[in-house]
Amino acid sequence: MKNYLILKNLFNLIKEYIFIFLTATIIIFVSSSKSLSIENIFTINNVKVKGVINLNFSREKYLNKGFKNSFLILMNKILLTRDTKKVSNIQLKEIKNLINSFKIIEEKYNKNKYIADYQISYNEEKVKKFLRKKNISFSKPDKISSVFFPILIINDEIKNFYENFFYKNWNEVEIQNELINFILPLEDLDHVAAISKSKESIENLDLDNLVNKYNVENYVLALMDYKSNKLNVYLKIKFNNKKISKNIFYNIENIEDNLLLDKILIDLKLQITDIWKEENLINLLMPLSIKIRYDHKNLKQLNAFKNTLEKISTIHKHNLKEFSVNSSFYKIYYYGNPKKLKYELLKYGYKLNNDQGYWQIYLNE
Repeated sequence: MKNYLILKNLFNLIKEYIFIFLTATIIIFVSSSKSLSIENIFTINNVKVKGVINLNFSREKYLNKGFKNSFLILMNKILLTRDTKKVSNIQLKEIKNLINSFKIIEEKYNKNKYIADYQISYNEEKVKKFLRKKNISFSKPDKISSVFFPILIINDEIKNFYENFFYKNWNEVEIQNELINFILPLEDLDHVAAISKSKESIENLDLDNLVNKYNVENYVLALMDYKSNKLNVYLKIKFNNKKISKNIFYNIENIEDNLLLDKILIDLKLQITDIWKEENLINLLMPLSIKIRYDHKNLKQLNAFKNTLEKISTIHKHNLKEFSVNSSFYKIYYYGNPKKLKYELLKYGYKLNNDQGYWQIYLNE
C-alpha cells in the first residue's frame, strides 16, 4: 500500500513536469505577440474597376485604382465619417505598404473594355499603426439589426407610413459598408394607436413594447417635424441596451424636393451608423493591461484559449506569466475598455469576471 502511494505521487509529479515542459516548449516556439502570430487582416471583397482598352492601357493602372478604392472602402468601414477626411490625402505608396495580399477574382477583356474584380487584404497591425500616428481611433462594430421608426410630422400632421418619404425610401437608398440591418415596422393598429396617443410627446413613446414583436432589442426612432422651412430630427436610439438621444436640423424650402430628401436620408443613415461606431471605438494610443487567471482541465483547453486571444483584434499582445496543471495566469494588453474586452471574449465562449480587481476567466458553459 505504501509503495502504491509513493508510485501514485511520483506519477502525478511526473505528469505535472511533463505539462510544464510541453507548455514551455509552446511558449518558446510560438510568440504570444499578435504581431508575430497569425495576422488579423481586413479583407475587402468585390473591389470592382473598369475602363477602356486603348493604346495607353495599363493593367497596373487599374490595379492601383483598385488599391485606392479598397482603402476608401476600408476607412469608411472602420472610421467615423468625420475622421475619413484625415486620411483622404494618403499616397498610393503608403496604401501598398498596408496591404498584405491581393487576389484577382475575375478579369474580363470585352472588346475595348476592361473589367476586373479584386479581393484585397490589409494587415490589421499596420493599419492600426497608421491610424495611431494620425491620432485616430478606429471602430470594429458587429453588424446588428434594428427596428427603424421614421415618424414624419408636416405642419403638425402625422403622416402615415405610406405617405412618408423616409419610410418608403429608407431601405432603397444604400450607404457604403452598411452595418445596420434596418427593419421597417408594419403600420398596424398597435403602432397607430400608440403614436396617436403619444402625439404630443412622441419622444417619450415606449418603444420596447413595440419592437418585441420583431425579435430584436435595438431600435431607432426618428421623429421628424417639418415647419417654417426647417426639418427638426430627434433621434431616440437603443443599441445593445444603451440609450442615446441626438437632435439634427435641416433647412428645407420645399418638403417635396425628393433630391434634397435623398441627401438628408443618406446623411441620417451615416449619422446613425456613426452612433453605432462610436459605441465600438477603440483608442489606439494607450493599451490597458490586466492579469487574469484561467482554470483549465488540460493543455488542449489552454492552447484553445491562447488561440482565442490571437483572434481578438482589441488585444495588442499577451504573455503567459504563470502556469500549472490546472490554472494559468495571463497578462493581456488591450485597446478600449474592459467592457469591450468582456464582450469580445464572450463571443468566443469565455466569461470574464472581476472580483474587486481580481480578474478570472471561465468557459461560458
